[in-house]
Parts: sequence; C-alpha cells; structure tokens
Amino acid sequence: MKTTGTGRIVLWRGGSLWIGRAGEPTDFHAHHAVQITLSFSEGGVRFRRPAGNWNTYRAAIIAMHQLHALEARGEFVAMIFVEPESREGRALYPICLGEGISQLAYESLELEIAALGAAYKGGAPDSELAACARFVIARLAATNTVPVVALDKRIEHAVELLREHIGETILLADIADAACLSPDRFRHLFIEQTGMRFRPYVLWLRIEIALTALASGKSLTEASHAGGFADSAHFSRTFKRMFGIAPSSFQRE
Repeated sequence: MKTTGTGRIVLWRGGSLWIGRAGEPTDFHAHHAVQITLSFSEGGVRFRRPAGNWNTYRAAIIAMHQLHALEARGEFVAMIFVEPESREGRALYPICLGEGISQLAYESLELEIAALGAAYKGGAPDSELAACARFVIARLAATNTVPVVALDKRIEHAVELLREHIGETILLADIADAACLSPDRFRHLFIEQTGMRFRPYVLWLRIEIALTALASGKSLTEASHAGGFADSAHFSRTFKRMFGIAPSSFQRE
C-alpha cells in the first residue's frame, strides 16, 4: 500500500492535528470537521472539488462536509480538524462559508505556523503540539466579527451522553428522552445544531475513538474494536470515506 503521509496525529477534545510529510494524493472525501490546512513551504497544498480544477494554497480552511481531494506530495504540511459544534468550531464557521474551500491570509498566521513547525521538528510532546495547533485556531477565530452562538444546551447534553456511552448500543429515542425532547423534535434540532444526522454523528464519534487508539500505537484491529466497529475492514472503509485515505497508509513517526 502506498504511503499517504508520514508524521504524527495528536487529538484533543473537539479537534486533532495531523502533521508531517505528505505522500500520495487522497481520494475525494468529506468529513464532519472544519479543516485548516497549512503548508510550511512555498510548494503549498493543492485541493480540488469534484467538478473543479486543482488550486494551490499556502493556508486554507475547508467547511465541514465539503467534498474534496488533496495533493501535496513531499510537502511538509499540517491539517487541523475542528469539530463544528465545539466553541472553537462555531467561531470558525462563518469564516469558511461561501466557497467551501477558502484561502487564508498566510502572513496573518505566520508566527503561529512557524511555532507549530518548530515544535514538530524539535520532537515536542503531544501536549505542546496540541497547544500550538490551538493557537492557530484561536488566532484565526479572533478574525471572526460575527457573534458566536452557543450550542443549544439540550444538544450539548445529548453529545455528552453520546460520548459517555459510545461503546454501547445507542438509541435516538433514549438520547432524546434524556434531552427532554420528543424523538422528532430531537432529530430536527440535532441536525440544526450539529449539521449532521444522528446516526452519522455517532459513526463520527466512533471514528474519533478508533483514531485515538491508532495514534497511540494500537494495531488496526485493536483500534477498530475500540471504536466499536465490527472489524478492521468496516473501520477502514468508513475512515477512507471521511478522510480519503486508508488508515494503514499513514505512517506514524
């Protein structure tokens, strides 16, 4: 299998950082997170929508659920994923409206980008890499002049319950009842607040747990089981649909 990247993946509640050297291009894919992509060299990163041409960026932001492919062979890059229902994600949301893939002003993020690159090259611990990535998010979110609307408390509670019970069988009706909503009202409000239907969102959380296990050094089979997938094949198919690569094609440093 061809390598699609070599580097490190660091996760925190509501986001993750993928940083290192890019390999083969990704397939078209879409995921729930807002994506910030940064190139540490002038070669940049190329993105393409299904009906469009390749465009090159030094820094870009991609809206959640935007179908795209990525190509940056040999480039040193970072991808920061931010869950849109988190406070950071809700602050970023207005910035990535419109084109779906938008150019960012590289110069305005230059100090934060340099600090992130230096931390990675210096072998910094995960906590420091996460902090550097979140400085990038905070710097970018600070440019948003639109008031950030908080997540509905009922949906916030529902998401917490989902995270607590993600390893169990989860029924929409049970979560709706815990949020003091009818199933129909909960279904409608959940989509309105998260931008995603209930079942795909549960699958997204399972991917997050499996990815955490994979990033910590667990085998593909162990990560699949940690995320509640029937087997590694199911995990791999779902992962490729969301990230455009097979999980085994990213080599950990």
